[in-house]
Amino acid sequence: MRLPASRDTRLLLAGIAAVVALVAYLAVAFVDTHASIATATKVAPWTPHSSELVPIPLARRGKYAVRVNPAKQGSYGALVSTLLAEPPDGRRFTIHLTLKGARGDPIGVVVDEFRPGATSVYVVNTTVPATRRWRHFTFSGRVQGSWLGLGMYVYRQNNGVKRTWFALRGLTVTLVRGSA
Repeated sequence: MRLPASRDTRLLLAGIAAVVALVAYLAVAFVDTHASIATATKVAPWTPHSSELVPIPLARRGKYAVRVNPAKQGSYGALVSTLLAEPPDGRRFTIHLTLKGARGDPIGVVVDEFRPGATSVYVVNTTVPATRRWRHFTFSGRVQGSWLGLGMYVYRQNNGVKRTWFALRGLTVTLVRGSA
């Protein structure tokens, strides 16, 4: 049986619309996936803790500062889970970090030693003033015992105040040799 010739193009238009929708979906998925990877690279080694990390391009190409915005009320910040892996017992370390922030509550800095099955030991637990200008800070301490590593958490309190944020850049860690 032969069907009569038809000029109905609805099926063809539906197919074209489906292809266009699929291409748009794939393009959005690609951009979302690659944008989050690019952002993660620009804010590395920092990870958010109840916050949003936003990369801020610096004058030197390829270098970024990280702005830390609160995601909710309470303590928020950025952390580096492992600043230094397996530091030798008794060795001194020095951490350099540049910070700035909206005026208000100070910025807290905690450096801890960690290992599985043990309570972390805070080797640095201090606060620094928040100012609108970049300020360089140096934190140092001595590794006490056998630990898997040193971690760092930089934080601030958000007590419902708008425009509470801070930014960080220039993180360096040095393990001083010969002082064991």
